Amino acid sequence: MLYAIPVAKKSDGVDKTQKELLEEMAKALGSTGHQLETVLGRIKEMESLLEQATDTDEYNSLVDKYNDLHRLALVRREMLVIHREALGVFKHGYIDVFYPIPEKKRKKT
Repeated sequence: MLYAIPVAKKSDGVDKTQKELLEEMAKALGSTGHQLETVLGRIKEMESLLEQATDTDEYNSLVDKYNDLHRLALVRREMLVIHREALGVFKHGYIDVFYPIPEKKRKKT
């Protein structure tokens, strides 16, 4: 009796590779969203410290740290947009609703 050996079609390998790529891209998207959420959480913590600061020098030092986090949040947001576009999602209006980035802070004089 002869047994048929299954032969993978070329398209099966391509389909599997495409599926794996999409899975990795989705993981990257989730990771980027989590990184943005983490930075936004640190910004909220920094806002609390700013509210408690009584000394001008201390406040201004915290503003520098806050604004560094602000810049990082903008980078993380941009990465989120890039990952979404890589997955074919081109409407990003709700990102600012779910991940609002507060304005930069100004130092006291």
